[in-house]
Amino acid sequence: MYHRFPSAQGLEAQCRHLRDCYQPLALTEAADSLKSGRPLPPNSVAVTIDDGHRDFLEIAHPVFSKYRIPVTVYLVTGFVDGTLWLWADQVRYAFQHTRLPHFRQFTLASKEQRTRAAGETCEALKLLANADRLAELAQMPQLLEVEIPSKPPPGCEPLTWDEVRALARTSVEFGAHTQTHPVLSRVSSAPELDYEIAGSKRRIEEMLGVPVRHFCYPNGSNRDINPEAVAAVRSAGCLTAVTTESGLNSPGDDLFRLRRIGVDPAYDPDYFQACAAAFRV
Repeated sequence: MYHRFPSAQGLEAQCRHLRDCYQPLALTEAADSLKSGRPLPPNSVAVTIDDGHRDFLEIAHPVFSKYRIPVTVYLVTGFVDGTLWLWADQVRYAFQHTRLPHFRQFTLASKEQRTRAAGETCEALKLLANADRLAELAQMPQLLEVEIPSKPPPGCEPLTWDEVRALARTSVEFGAHTQTHPVLSRVSSAPELDYEIAGSKRRIEEMLGVPVRHFCYPNGSNRDINPEAVAAVRSAGCLTAVTTESGLNSPGDDLFRLRRIGVDPAYDPDYFQACAAAFRV
């Protein structure tokens, strides 16, 4: 499970390791085996990328293609539509650009302090009911005395639909990741869940003209997923849904709570190899 690709440094060695030591599969192929109970090929691995930032196209896709590694990219459809930018990116932007020396319990004198403040604020916001989180976010520009651009700035931009269509003609499969990236266990109503889950799936199908089989829960820990969200994903017609809970998957596992292993292009090679083997050091 990847998210961002600030540079290609490290990614090529990671892809080489996956190609040399594992058998990269498309997620649909892996899911079909899990669903049918057929054993997966030895050392199978499926690569996923969350959110739909443009750095996947500009930096990562050429490397994955070079090593013939199929990937699944989960799209936040409102982000790709250009109607919003990811709320966690907005929080980080606000803390990076405010001139305030302090905010609430945070000292903001250094870049490291601002980064920590943004991270802790994001974690606190994830615990709120969705409506309360949105209200807090709406107040943040005024509280931090910073103007948030209406469109994502460089480094935070999404893929466009034209880019998504071009990527879909390669070894990239797209899955749904909601419309606005809320924590689904904090969403209060069935219509809102349907809008976020089925609406995201329908939007990708509308723009690509192909069925969408896979879903990714935003944030994705066990506390972020409730039975109502799982039921809504099933009702939307998805084959799988992935979490951020760490671990491997085997035939017979719940296809709507698949585990993943989070990695980053900046990881030390030895640590990446340990992560790929599902052994955290």
